[in-house]
Amino acid sequence: MTKTLITLALLLTACHRPITNVEVTADFTYEVLDNDYSVPVRIAFDNSSKNAYGFKWTFEGGNPESYDKKDPGYVEFSKPGAIKIKLEVWNDEQRKEKEIIIDLDSVVAAGFDIHPVVNNYGPTQFTITNKSVGVNTYSWSFENGVPATSGERNPTVQFNTPGQYEIKLQAANSRGEKQTISKKVSVLPALEKAEFDIVPSFDDEDYEAPLLATLENHTTSATSHKWTTTGGAISNAADSIPTVSFTNPGTYTITYEASNGKQTKTNSQTITVKPNSRLRSFTDVHLGINTAHAAIGSFFSTQLRKVFRKANVTVANGPAIDIVYFGLSESFSYNQFISPGDAQSFTFGAIPGATRTSWVNLQEKCSCSSTLSPAAFDAITNGAALDPISYTETTAANNSFNNSNLPRVILFQNASGKKGAIKVKQMVQAGQQSYLVCDIKVQKD
Repeated sequence: MTKTLITLALLLTACHRPITNVEVTADFTYEVLDNDYSVPVRIAFDNSSKNAYGFKWTFEGGNPESYDKKDPGYVEFSKPGAIKIKLEVWNDEQRKEKEIIIDLDSVVAAGFDIHPVVNNYGPTQFTITNKSVGVNTYSWSFENGVPATSGERNPTVQFNTPGQYEIKLQAANSRGEKQTISKKVSVLPALEKAEFDIVPSFDDEDYEAPLLATLENHTTSATSHKWTTTGGAISNAADSIPTVSFTNPGTYTITYEASNGKQTKTNSQTITVKPNSRLRSFTDVHLGINTAHAAIGSFFSTQLRKVFRKANVTVANGPAIDIVYFGLSESFSYNQFISPGDAQSFTFGAIPGATRTSWVNLQEKCSCSSTLSPAAFDAITNGAALDPISYTETTAANNSFNNSNLPRVILFQNASGKKGAIKVKQMVQAGQQSYLVCDIKVQKD
């Protein structure tokens, strides 16, 4: 009995003794989820080691970073670059390990900025700053550019004609993952010529001294401006649209130099400034009878140089009206120029801000020191000719004239003290739209 127990004990001890002299191998395979190597990446590891019962995994930058069981399943990696995977295995007699490197990619993201070498005026070059990440190959296409394509990381391209063009980039990594983006670039026209007009101010349309004018610039594709003149003064010689003033009569040259950093163009024009005549003249002015004030207009401003209909009179322009004509009917049997301040007494209604103008409607009934004939009116070329006229305003009783003795000259002096004369040339019968045709001459500053 005792011998039998001893034999059984020896057999049991032999069954639990570790196996010796058996080769341990460390090996594993892996599979990238969806074959997508762009982080974050999930990788499954399959342990195929032999004759081992101890295991230690190390995953550089992984989650988890280590594992002590046979099969870790999926491990997640969030940083791109080369990662080291290590498996150590062992038994009582041997210890082995396997280590591999897996390259992970950044997310493929194409991007770039465009910068003109000088500016956008053609012909022009642009440099490209590549801001792509996760890629190592580049395929550029340039619509209407030189070159048309490029494989450089940061190419330079030239466009020779104005327009808007597409720049396209297809960026890829070593595994062939791609992304394509495009941007538009505008190429502006080249500077062809320097163009400008000399535009006198409203008060100086007669080109008489002193004269103020705007240099109206029509040049395109210029970024800098330089103005010079042989006389007068330019408000700002570097402005795109400056003003120029001339104090004295004469002929002057204005020169304009336009540039855009690539091209420079120059143009010159002359302007003749006349002596100051102190006279403003208007020809063939139409003034309607009282029933025509809505369609033709019965008010005139020598300052604003225009006829006003009643509906167009405002607080702003009312003070500038210095001539009001009242015609009673199309027969022209009763006609009178009146002061703007008296308009409300002649069916027109009050003029806002009305001023006072004195009138001599009938020179033949005026106690005037001098008179002005139609021929003398026509001969006036200077405001000084009106200075000697001194008269007493005709009264309401003898202030009306009719359609006889045409042409007829009427004298006036407005609220600013300027003297003037009106030559009534014609009375046109057109029913309620009847009107006078007249010329006007008045002193100016």
